[in-house]
Amino acid sequence: MQNLARLFGLLLLLVVPACGHEDKEPLRVGTFLWPGSEPLFLARDLGVLDEDSVRLVEYSSLSEVNRAFRNGMLDAVDVTLDMALLFQQAGFESRVVLVLDSSQGADAIIARPEVRRLEDLRGQRVAVEDLAVSTYILSRALEQAGLEPSEVRIVRIPVDEHVRAFTSGEVEAVVTFEPSVSKLLAEDGAHRLFDSTQLPGEILNVLLVREEVLQERPEQVKHLVQGWFRALRYLEEHPDEAVARMSPRLETSPAQLASALKTVRQPSLEENLSLLGPSATALQVAHRLQRFMLSEGLLREPVRPEELMDDRILQEVQEDRR
Repeated sequence: MQNLARLFGLLLLLVVPACGHEDKEPLRVGTFLWPGSEPLFLARDLGVLDEDSVRLVEYSSLSEVNRAFRNGMLDAVDVTLDMALLFQQAGFESRVVLVLDSSQGADAIIARPEVRRLEDLRGQRVAVEDLAVSTYILSRALEQAGLEPSEVRIVRIPVDEHVRAFTSGEVEAVVTFEPSVSKLLAEDGAHRLFDSTQLPGEILNVLLVREEVLQERPEQVKHLVQGWFRALRYLEEHPDEAVARMSPRLETSPAQLASALKTVRQPSLEENLSLLGPSATALQVAHRLQRFMLSEGLLREPVRPEELMDDRILQEVQEDRR
């Protein structure tokens, strides 16, 4: 009996530590179909993003990503800056740790042949996803044309339905983004009425991370950011191979993706430090967006954009490069 007790005690010594050790869960990162996000998947494909540390979760629309983050299903998300403001208003403690890209033509208003000028949108049906950034783009375009939002017929349609709504004749114009822009422009007579080249530096996509995740699992966030910049370097040094790897996921040809990538600008590490560091130029964009969102009733009250910007991970990545 004594021998059995000793044996049982030895087994406990072996088993208990194993049960007490818990590996950290992978960082769950929500993404949507957008050329600017593709370096994340390129990093995974190249093996510089460890799937035991970071898991990319794909959604068909930005609205779905936002819903999943709100419901606690994600630790981090690739979102537009306006969504970061909305999350802050909703009480989420989260931080912008990386500016992924700036839209330079990737967001656009695409119209049918009979809608030649912005002024021709008066009385027309315009598809818009239920997002502040889409409303912002349309509002800026209408302002340029001297039109009020009430003078167009806004139809709320998810982005993954934009091509169908346009080709079926359900709407005369669409406020959308790549890869839908390229797909729509392939339609006979479809053309750009307005795009984000006329709003330089105003449409930013950012990596938003929950504050508790940033505090408890900074190494995983750092691994994600490092993987992002390694993928950008590969894209710069091997553009043909990179787009060939990335295009199947977006269901586009390598040539189409290469063209779409020219409409987004992905800031370098140094540029990111300028955007989120002490000078925080992204903060100026956030304040401009906040004023618009307040005027349109998209925000109930002012939030604190300065509390969103966090360059700690970027600083660590820079230190590791020295």
